[in-house]
Amino acid sequence: MQTVHEAILILSPDLHVRWANRSFYTTFQVGPIETEGQFIFDLGNHQWDIPRLRTLLEEILPKCNEFKDFEVEHNFLSIGRRTMLLNAKKLHGESNKPEMILLMIEDTTERNRVEAERFKLHLELKKANEALRALVLIDDLTGLHNRRGFLTFAEQQMKLARRNKRELLLVFVDLDGLKQINDTFGHQEGDWALVKTAEILKQTFHRDLDIMARLGGDEFVVLTIDSFLEGAEIISARLEEHLKKTNAQTNCIYQLSFSLGMTRFNLKSSMTIDDLMAAADEALYKNKRARTSLEKLVMTCEG
Repeated sequence: MQTVHEAILILSPDLHVRWANRSFYTTFQVGPIETEGQFIFDLGNHQWDIPRLRTLLEEILPKCNEFKDFEVEHNFLSIGRRTMLLNAKKLHGESNKPEMILLMIEDTTERNRVEAERFKLHLELKKANEALRALVLIDDLTGLHNRRGFLTFAEQQMKLARRNKRELLLVFVDLDGLKQINDTFGHQEGDWALVKTAEILKQTFHRDLDIMARLGGDEFVVLTIDSFLEGAEIISARLEEHLKKTNAQTNCIYQLSFSLGMTRFNLKSSMTIDDLMAAADEALYKNKRARTSLEKLVMTCEG
């Protein structure tokens, strides 16, 4: 018992210290003279009068033969705050009456500190990884998904739509005249126009399942669920409403405007997200060329 790492006390049935090993004296910085023969709760000028220790020795142990892994935290005046793991066992004599109590005290303060630091590091790494993942999938300027983010979540959305037999509508939005804005007013003004476009999309498509992204340059895309062909006109009207409000609230000498292209996801087809985007892009191109009615621009992909 002198060689083990844990501090050990042997107590009499009335909780007086009969013996302590070297680890006890080393850990708690006390000597034999001030320990042996003392009532345990009087040790260290009553520093050991710990409520949790009293609960173990005076309430729990009298009702059982031993108790394991009883955690106690206490702030000692001489050595500071300590976390201890206690194991107590009654030692019986020939008369089967308890003659001694073996109390093993493991100081887990440092181990708990290391584990807490490790857990803190784990949380920091997790947070950093999430931030890195967001950087990989999010467009820095607008806060929308970037192309990679959109493709990642759009694939999931299409699988969900097939499984639940729900319609999807993909909307391509092209900010008109971005090059002219950059050339005339500078790229800072062009960035402002892109940010405002993203805000208009967020105001129009605000459901949890709506996926919005800036594909690059002046191109934006939205994948929205449960939007049938007859809803395309409503979507266009909402976009126009928010666009007018934005233009009315700014003092720019130019007005923001969009070109739209929409395509419907056919549940019976084997089309991929690339097929869906290609169809919407074609609708957008036709819109830019002819500015025809919205109904003619919406295409149904049969795969």
